[in-house]
Amino acid sequence: MKCAICRNGMTQKSYTTVVLERNQMTLVFKHVPADICENCGEEYISSETNEKLLQYAEAEYEKGVSLELLNFAA
Repeated sequence: MKCAICRNGMTQKSYTTVVLERNQMTLVFKHVPADICENCGEEYISSETNEKLLQYAEAEYEKGVSLELLNFAA
């Protein structure tokens, strides 16, 4: 797809790292599937992937985690 930010580049399927913070908790998700603009680097994550990230984050928050590095499993 064409990048909505720079309007010049096309996105390519790749992986990225996502950092989520809530109160005193920080979660780092590695290897998250995303479409990334080859021109400006803007990252687009699907709504399904976003939903899974938020579900994982909520579960970690309920465990009382303060800092966690996780590999994302699609």
